[in-house]
Amino acid sequence: MKYKLLAIDIDGTLLNSKSQLTPRTIAAVQAAQARGLKVVLATGRRLGNTLPFVGPLGIRELLVVHNGVVVADPVQQETIVQQGICPSLAAELVDKLNALSLNYILYTGESAGEKVLAPRGRWEEPENLLSYYLGEAAEFVDGVEVTSPPVRIAIIDRTDQVDGFYQELIKTYAGQVSALLFGTERNIWRGIEILPAHSNKGTGVAFVAERLGVDASEVVAFGDNINDLEMIQWAGLGIAMENGSPLLKERAQRIAPRHDEDGVAQIIEELLL
Repeated sequence: MKYKLLAIDIDGTLLNSKSQLTPRTIAAVQAAQARGLKVVLATGRRLGNTLPFVGPLGIRELLVVHNGVVVADPVQQETIVQQGICPSLAAELVDKLNALSLNYILYTGESAGEKVLAPRGRWEEPENLLSYYLGEAAEFVDGVEVTSPPVRIAIIDRTDQVDGFYQELIKTYAGQVSALLFGTERNIWRGIEILPAHSNKGTGVAFVAERLGVDASEVVAFGDNINDLEMIQWAGLGIAMENGSPLLKERAQRIAPRHDEDGVAQIIEELLL
């Protein structure tokens, strides 16, 4: 068998539009592992929000979380690799976000990104953006202090405000941080994920593959959004979901059926089983 490792994004890829793992997907992932393939979950979620999928899928390999900034052992629930944004730079960004009154959260370095802080008085929007778009419940504090290299900073706010800040990020902080810009379905809100420079799902999965003695050519990667770009370009076979972003589909070697059609399961059944 040519392929030895499957790297799979969670939201919009492994899960359907109702954020569910379907029986067909579970069966396909379990069957792949029974045939000897390694399965690595590669997600923008933090560890605590990823672990619920480990048991049902029978995952045994390291998890790539926080978009590749953290690699963790799901069994011991220990951090194996952790990157971070320079504290002085992070504090500068926090000051700018406060001055612009943008909604943001910070994943602290002390907790490997498990502790999520937000400035008190923010996120008072008519929609629950924090839960709906980021899937988080943050601890609100009077002032967000940077005491160690944060794992990442996430922003969701009005499109016009976020776009302006994104332009400043890529102009002023290029090479110092990685900034991922996300849209929402109604284009009212826009999000930015600020990560340590040179950290992405591709580097995270490459680390796990090297530990397992697997070459990039032996990896199949599935994703749906721009944070999956480096991963699907690095893998021997990069697959974008039909429901994915236009850019990702343009760069992918193959398009899988939609997540609501068990697209990941269909590809596993066709190619690997």
